Amino acid sequence: MVIGIIAVTMISCQSKEEKAAEIIKKELSKTLYDFDSYQPIETIVTEAKMTMYNDSTCWKKAIAFRYGMKKVSEYLAEAKDAQKHMEIWGKPTSYSSTYSDKQYYQYKEEFDDNYKKSKNAYDICKSISKELKELITKLDTTKVIGWEAKHRFRCKTKGGHSTIGEYRYVLDKDFKNVILIEDIEEDSEIRESLEYVAAGGFEN
Repeated sequence: MVIGIIAVTMISCQSKEEKAAEIIKKELSKTLYDFDSYQPIETIVTEAKMTMYNDSTCWKKAIAFRYGMKKVSEYLAEAKDAQKHMEIWGKPTSYSSTYSDKQYYQYKEEFDDNYKKSKNAYDICKSISKELKELITKLDTTKVIGWEAKHRFRCKTKGGHSTIGEYRYVLDKDFKNVILIEDIEEDSEIRESLEYVAAGGFEN
């Protein structure tokens, strides 16, 4: 009984930074390639409000939107490449060979297929953008949902090189659950997608 009381007292006496560092360390132990090399540098904890950057649903929508836009670009690039080959072989005429005609139609099929895929992906992105914009508009940005912890640390990469990581964690009020994790460097495109949609992009 006394031990239990002491444990509860110790936990309650922890600072916000200590509580955040504890849950962050637990999360990193699941994802870092060489966790034994993990060395915390700094943890800064501030209040987290219900903004688009801290809402997990908005974040997931932004990830889906970004992925979709990348697929649009990929399909259009494939279509453009196929179109170039179509121009090289030229449209079938009474003077063209069976082989060249076959090549032309093969690349035309690739062009049509990729162009169709790009249009479908674009339409999906447009739908996601609309849903995301509605979610952002409805957020109560004055509401405090927990804590934001910016954490810098050292660790070794898969190649054995030392590197510095910087993550942003959104934690609940009790420091028990992780609402959202952002890799400051790797996830910059997700932030850009959120800001692009919030600013009214992709509405037309």
